[in-house]
Amino acid sequence: PRPQQSGERITKHWLRAQTDRHCLWAFSRMTGGELTRLAKAMDIPEQIKTASGHVFSRIEALTLLCARFRSAGDIYEIVTKYDRAQSAISEIINYLCCYLDDRWAHLLDFDHKGILSPENLAIYAEAIHAYGAPLNSVWGFLDCTIQQMCRPRYWQRAAYNGHKKIHALKFQAIML
Repeated sequence: PRPQQSGERITKHWLRAQTDRHCLWAFSRMTGGELTRLAKAMDIPEQIKTASGHVFSRIEALTLLCARFRSAGDIYEIVTKYDRAQSAISEIINYLCCYLDDRWAHLLDFDHKGILSPENLAIYAEAIHAYGAPLNSVWGFLDCTIQQMCRPRYWQRAAYNGHKKIHALKFQAIML
């Protein structure tokens, strides 16, 4: 059964009425003002009409994309919050992902000849090791992302994160 479509559509006025705390939690750690500036900076069209005829403002499209990336559940959770059909949300998310990938492809391509060339990665690793790191192959650091996983058959204690109360992998550094 489909969930009851409810909630309120995302508009600039609605977004301004939300607290920063709510926006930070609901939309991938960004405030309403940051989302507004980001939508303009990313050159997202003011209005987007999907192939099925659904019309979205750039703020609504970007906010739904962030909400979808933020939610761990299925898309129906978003349907109940933002008064859009599941098909419309799915279509705008796919459209916006493709648009951003096409528009900003020159910045999103993996740079294997410049900054991230094997020679430069070795230089970064040497610098980090010289600064005092015990390993000589670490060349970068991530944001300590905790990725939940199923309960492992072996090494359960090593994989258990007591703070989050889940089994997880914690990514902190990148090695050669």
